[in-house]
Parts: sequence; C-alpha cells; structure tokens
Amino acid sequence: MLKTRFIALVSVLIALLLSGIFLFPYPAGFGAFISDTDFSIVYHFRLPAVLTAALCGMALSVSGHILQQLFKNTLAGPYILGVSSGASLMVALVIISAGALPFLSSGLSIPLAGFIGALLVLLLILSVSARFGYGAIILLFGVILGQLTGALQNLLSYLANPADLKYFTLWSMGSFSNTIDGDLLLLSISTSIGLIWAFTLMPSLSVMMLGDDVARTLGVNTRVVAFQLLAITGLLTGVATAYCGPVAFIGMAIPNAVKILFKTANFKHLLIANALLGACMAVFSQIISSINIAAINIPVNVSTALIGGPFIIYILFRKKH
Repeated sequence: MLKTRFIALVSVLIALLLSGIFLFPYPAGFGAFISDTDFSIVYHFRLPAVLTAALCGMALSVSGHILQQLFKNTLAGPYILGVSSGASLMVALVIISAGALPFLSSGLSIPLAGFIGALLVLLLILSVSARFGYGAIILLFGVILGQLTGALQNLLSYLANPADLKYFTLWSMGSFSNTIDGDLLLLSISTSIGLIWAFTLMPSLSVMMLGDDVARTLGVNTRVVAFQLLAITGLLTGVATAYCGPVAFIGMAIPNAVKILFKTANFKHLLIANALLGACMAVFSQIISSINIAAINIPVNVSTALIGGPFIIYILFRKKH
C-alpha cells in the first residue's frame, strides 16, 4: 500500500512538471513539433520556473516536517514560527542596501542573507524552547518574531528608494520565475545538501521522539542533532525564501497532509513523501500563477494560500473533534 502511494505521488509530480513545462499557460508543443520560439520559452522560462517551484516546495515541506517533529506541534512551520520572516528581513536589508553598499550586489548575497536570517530566528526559538519547552508558547513566540521582523521590513520599505521598493514588493509576493543564470544551480545544490543531510538524521530524530533520556541512553546526542536539524531548516528555508520570496502554507500544510496519506512511523519515508508532495503543491501553484485570469496573474503566495489555507482550517477542526 505504501509503495503504491509513493508511485502515485511520483506519477502526479511528473504529470504536473510536464504540464507546467508544455501545457500552461498555453500548449507549446513537444519534441519535433515544438517551434523555435516555443522552445526558447520552454527552455528559458517555463523549465526554470517549474524546477524552482519543485525545489522550493521540497525545501519548505521538509523544513515544516522537521520543525513539527522537533517541537512536537502540528502547527509549527517556517512561516508560523517566523523563520521565513527572519529570512525575508535579511533579504530586504540586502536588496534595499545594495545601492549604497555595492558588495551586497553579488550573486551569493541574497541566498546567504536568507540563510543567516532564518538561522538566527531558529537559534532564538531554540533558546526559548530550552527554557519554556516546546508547547504553544513557541508558536506565540514565533508570531511575535514575525510581527517584529515585519515591522522592521516596513521601516526598510519606508526608507527605500522607489526602484528598490518595487523590487522588494514584487519579491515579497512570491515567484518561482526569478531564478536566472546560475541561480537555479545554486538553489539545486543548496536544496540537495539540505535534503540529504536531513535524510541522514531521520533515524536520530525518530529516536528523539521517545524523549531526551531515552535518546541519550541509545547514544543520540540530542543537542547536537537538534542544532543540525535547525541548521538544515535554516538552509532550506533561507535559500527558498531568498529565491522565491516568503511562500506561505507549504511548510505547514504538507507535513499534515503526509501524516494523513502515509500512515507510517518511518521518518525516512515521511521525509521523502514530504519532499514529493511539497513539490507537487508548489508546481501546481506555479501553474495556477502562470495562467492569465481576467488579464492578471495570481501571485504565488495567493495560490498557495488558496490551497493550503482551507486545509489548515480542516486540520484544526479535525484536531478539535
């Protein structure tokens, strides 16, 4: 049964990838039937956007899976805990300061800023959880951090020049079409490192679910593993936010959906399922955003909210009952 669900999930992902490349927003042909113009559009625009969406979806969903298991809370996620907000603040600082500080215009400055911002927030959350535990206070602390970083972003926007403000505003709406030149390669390498690193730590994380005392008895250094998991989350969330903007709901909705669809205690299987389903949701959101509806294109953040928001409401009512 589990193998069948994995095969179905991979099939859906392949179908969505091919649809996003060759069918939407309009059919572009295939193989020998594709024109030179359509080939250029597919190769230079659609293919990078669809691959970026898949990588971003994997990064955010796996980050959400790690945070929900680590903090033992089904509502934990990069967006709710303020991780995405921390990454957004650092990216905003780089974008708006690039004119006055030319060294911030390098290709690595934005992803590095996103990683640093996400990691700083995660370290703050870890310090608070060490004192107050992993309960609802962590969610409250994340919301407060999100509000504070949001206020600082508004201040930076107020001080920015019109060109930088426009760029940051468009970036904050979320987009999978901003990866150019070597950006997609860097995103692929960073995401792959994070996913492989997380995969190797899944057995230790599953042991940590039994409690710190049991984990230490079984030879798992919980502090080291927790720090590594937070570093992974910072890397995955940071690069995804840097290149795609603060994309919401994927990191919170997908891990809950995986728990419903894949009833297994094997954390390696859960991580793979999260990566695949997260990629499916992100690519589907990219397809929706690429379609011209009433002469406008819906931003990625809107499409992910329309998909993930109702599902989270369903999860809340499900927990209530």
